[in-house]
Amino acid sequence: KEKEGVAMPLPDFHRSEPFTLGIELELQVVNPPGFDLSQDSSALIDEVQGTLKAGEAKHDITESMLEIATGVCRDIHQATAQLSAIQQAVLRAASRHHVLICGGGTHPFQSWQRQQISDNPRYLKTVEHFGYLAKQATIFGQHVHVGCQNGDDAIYLLHGLSRFVPHFIALNAASPWLDGTDSGFACSRLNLFAAYPDNGPMPWVNNWQAFTGLFRRLSYTSMIDSMKDLHWDIRPSPRFGTVEVRVMDTPLTIAQAVNIAGFIQIIACWLLTERPFKHQPEDYLLYPFNRYQACRYGLDGINTDVNGGEQRTLREEILQLADRLAPSAHKLNAGSALEAIVRQAKQDRSEPQQMREFVANGNMAFICTGRTLSCIHPKLLELPWTGIVCLAGGYAEINGHAIRDLSMTPSMLQHLAPYLEQSGEVIR
Repeated sequence: KEKEGVAMPLPDFHRSEPFTLGIELELQVVNPPGFDLSQDSSALIDEVQGTLKAGEAKHDITESMLEIATGVCRDIHQATAQLSAIQQAVLRAASRHHVLICGGGTHPFQSWQRQQISDNPRYLKTVEHFGYLAKQATIFGQHVHVGCQNGDDAIYLLHGLSRFVPHFIALNAASPWLDGTDSGFACSRLNLFAAYPDNGPMPWVNNWQAFTGLFRRLSYTSMIDSMKDLHWDIRPSPRFGTVEVRVMDTPLTIAQAVNIAGFIQIIACWLLTERPFKHQPEDYLLYPFNRYQACRYGLDGINTDVNGGEQRTLREEILQLADRLAPSAHKLNAGSALEAIVRQAKQDRSEPQQMREFVANGNMAFICTGRTLSCIHPKLLELPWTGIVCLAGGYAEINGHAIRDLSMTPSMLQHLAPYLEQSGEVIR
């Protein structure tokens, strides 16, 4: 253990093949039929990790989180193949352990107080530093690594990608529900990091040498042992030779995860090839305001130019940017990702908006399950459902009033009992 006050050395920046990709996804492990978060990620990881030919499945800070990650990928197609293979292995293990896996940036009704911290020295130290905030960080994000040749390129790329942080947040926004309530945000997840001392953008430096000085000073706090201890929106990763974008919610599909990764890769190629910006500290003056707009309103959020004050929606900016990115997309064999992002930007309403409008327009939203009413988690019932259909249709209610409630007759139970006894079920 290093002595307090002694600066930890920053490793040299490892040279990577430019624009190679790595994708990390933090997934939710949930227990049916109530669909609260499970605490079983360790069992899944132990079963899956030895079977993977590429990539990995690993812990995150609590036992209800399961992180999957690709290896170094040359393009989005290799990344798709790796993520799909890992996904299938995880789903098979989940089925054997009677749990389910899902995406989304937040669980809609979990209680952070009951989360179990993973048995890992780094996570235990995180709890020591941050207390309850560590358990509150049971939220689920996507991280994308892009390869760089050297540290100076990494710093230029980090500043360039920071201009598009609101766009990345809005495209992957998938956390409208928090603590059993519609938060009103497209992405509520990032709000939970607000109390961290390193929340938001990296402090300004203009080259790798300056960054090594910044890291040395940060390590004096005795809270920073490595780059993994820094939670900036985008950070350099010298050990991997990458820049890591960390602001996105985990999306609902592997396809979206790959598309946003491809979009980031394309922008990175454009930035380092054409060098369209001369970065300066003033670029960050409106950063928190534009970031907030993306979290609150998604693609309809307003992005304000820090120099001239021009304002456009994030969807408008993405569509205007697409033509400039097309050559880089072609170079990287990532045209399908750019096309998908453009289609998404052209959609009038985001998924959170469609969900809200569905209910607001008088449509009926029901929980449908074959289980009994008592098996549905109470916090799930607090969400604004019109009604419930459960017990294989034997029970139904609308707006809290039961309209069907069928009980089993004694003769039904007599016929059912032998089958349950043969299957080893206990009859009470």
